[in-house]
Amino acid sequence: MAGVEENRRQRTALILVLFGAGLIILGFILSLRQQEEMETVTKPVTTMSAEQRSSWAQAIRQFLFLMLVILGVFSVGTLAFLRWSRRFRQWLLRKPPAATPNGDVWAMHRLPEEESEESPPEEPPPGTQE
Repeated sequence: MAGVEENRRQRTALILVLFGAGLIILGFILSLRQQEEMETVTKPVTTMSAEQRSSWAQAIRQFLFLMLVILGVFSVGTLAFLRWSRRFRQWLLRKPPAATPNGDVWAMHRLPEEESEESPPEEPPPGTQE
């Protein structure tokens, strides 16, 4: 969606996800309502028995519930991927860090000062015998 503002993209995606979730929930509610109507009807119109119809309605409900779960997982996964890809793109396009000075590396290195050989011997700690 090149050329579309980020806020508009997010709003459009949110509307589409909510619309899909609404359709699934509507189907779930209609399935429950149809099952209630089937149970109240004394003379079935179809050749299916009441047990077959209730099992069929339950299968439809399970399918709609799984579709709702799949839609949720897809939405969360898509959101996570988009956030990661944006951060990765920012990382790729970032300004490179400033170069460290490397003119004369050995001149920057300082050796530790050596102790002179004429230094007095160390005294033993107090309380020890020699």
